[in-house]
Amino acid sequence: MPNIDKLLKKNDAGFKRYTGIHKATFHEMLDAMQQCEAQKTKSGRPSVLSLEEQILLALTYWREYRTLYHISMDFGIHESSASRIIRKVEDVLIDSGKFELPKKLPSRVDDDINWTVVIVDATETPIERPKKTKESTTAARRNNTP
Repeated sequence: MPNIDKLLKKNDAGFKRYTGIHKATFHEMLDAMQQCEAQKTKSGRPSVLSLEEQILLALTYWREYRTLYHISMDFGIHESSASRIIRKVEDVLIDSGKFELPKKLPSRVDDDINWTVVIVDATETPIERPKKTKESTTAARRNNTP
């Protein structure tokens, strides 16, 4: 599991190189997560990861495009827990109003490209197989016996 204390002691350039965000942004994310935790009325089983580690897990997922399996192994949790934490962090950050996902990704399609589309019919069709009869089964058995 990544050592969060060691990571937070790095300078801003080193921190950004690892996480993709500035330390100030990380602390804003942490504030949003802490506010959400303070407003919780429903109790449940607490996460084995601290809020800092939960944010770091989500940042690792977003930055490195690693599989949930590999990330969960690094953080010592189950794959489904990693997925739940990422979803929770995303929801909390978006609901805080300080962070948002891009609404529309920039278009990379040039208008001067002449596109050609090919449509392939890939429907399944049954394969016609010969019917088994007593004569063909007996003949095959006779030919295969030594």
